[in-house]
Amino acid sequence: MDVDEKQIDKYMAALQLLFYEGEIAWQMNLLFIGLNVGIGTIIGDSLKCIHGNTLLLSIFSIFGLIINISWLGTFRRNNKYYHFRMAQARNSEPKSWKLLRKRGYKFSKGIEIVFEKKGLDLKDTTHKLMRFERMASNKRAIEIAIWIFIIGFITLLTTCLYYFTSSCK
Repeated sequence: MDVDEKQIDKYMAALQLLFYEGEIAWQMNLLFIGLNVGIGTIIGDSLKCIHGNTLLLSIFSIFGLIINISWLGTFRRNNKYYHFRMAQARNSEPKSWKLLRKRGYKFSKGIEIVFEKKGLDLKDTTHKLMRFERMASNKRAIEIAIWIFIIGFITLLTTCLYYFTSSCK
């Protein structure tokens, strides 16, 4: 096996690890979304009469906070691993390929990429992510959703505590 084949094998292995990290991240997101749906269903049913269910709602709010704080930590950890695996793949990519190391990286940073291939439609030659598109990443959308869940559970817990203290007077 010559050096080029070894480098290609190393690159392919790095890509497999990258794909694995991405798959694990999405599976974890699905798990936590499922847990939130379950808790949300129980809470939604209990909200019909908040005065009589403040203890139950408080307990589920605390569970929701624990689940979503765990999700936030897991999500951030998985993203670190994904970025690490992406760096490994970029580092092992054959220098002449320009897939992840050059064009992919530049595209992700909003730099215009032009493919000078004859026979391509004009729309297929120039590619660029605009600022809003870069800001609206999958990672950012999931993290915003996690924070919305956390704020929702804090709000529900605060409301339950308010109703509980009001009923004690």
